[in-house]
Amino acid sequence: MSRQAGFTLLEIMVAVLIMAILLTFTFQAYRGIESSYQRVGNSTSRDRAARIVLDRLERELVGSVLVEREKNIDPLLHPYFFYGASKPYAESEGDELRFVTRTPLRAPGAPPVGLEIVTYGAIPSQTGAGLALLRQAEPLPPQLAKEIVWTEPEVVVDNVALFLARYHTAEGDAAENWDSTGVEKLDQLPDELVLTVSLLETGEDGQMVAGPEYTRTVELPVRPFKLSPEGGEDDATACGDGMTVKQCVESFRSQIDGASTSLASAITQAQSQVSDKCWSSEQPTAALQRLKVLMGGVPGFDSSECK
Repeated sequence: MSRQAGFTLLEIMVAVLIMAILLTFTFQAYRGIESSYQRVGNSTSRDRAARIVLDRLERELVGSVLVEREKNIDPLLHPYFFYGASKPYAESEGDELRFVTRTPLRAPGAPPVGLEIVTYGAIPSQTGAGLALLRQAEPLPPQLAKEIVWTEPEVVVDNVALFLARYHTAEGDAAENWDSTGVEKLDQLPDELVLTVSLLETGEDGQMVAGPEYTRTVELPVRPFKLSPEGGEDDATACGDGMTVKQCVESFRSQIDGASTSLASAITQAQSQVSDKCWSSEQPTAALQRLKVLMGGVPGFDSSECK
């Protein structure tokens, strides 16, 4: 009788062992790839959230409004201010911002609103790790309301590792805090803010770790101004000798806001570039000359009054 070809028990056991080893390596590789995809997906989502936070802050900050206080007026009856404070926590740092803005966020299709006080602040998270960044908007009150009282805040983003604001002046000075109601920075706005945001992400070991830091420099184009020019109410709608560039432009603010969006934006940008103090300067800079040309397109603007 002829013997039939086949496998011995030892050969079968070796084959099973090799197959088990291959399956183990394959499973580990699959788990590694799946974990990498999860981390990348989570990171991408958190990165997008950080950029959205900076976009929201920038939109409201560029519309910051600060009116200089009138003489002999009780400071507590002056509702315009700009306030920023640094607040370090045990393992995180989250600053507070409170300011008056004419560009507050609103729901799509909602009618425009007037001036509002907007507050951003980071507090310890109630649902996870790190901090929660809150936002609150309030109507402009008839008196100073610098103190932060959270009544109906919304959570902008949770699990924040870092929320910082640094304040810079045209002279190159930088500060961690800003208070336009104090003696040092009375009736002043910073020229720009440097905002830094970092959100917590899930690390390789499943623990929450700080993600990349995203930084945004926000310029504040609208400088502090008076509600009425020096010299009385009669000069409120005229730009003549002795008026500053700021006074001239702000006396026509309502007409500027009523003009086209592109013209109003161009005027605001041009004004931020003007270094001249007097509107009727005998040797105006190129920036002031451009601003005067743009103002010629404002309804009701009389160029003969602005020589």
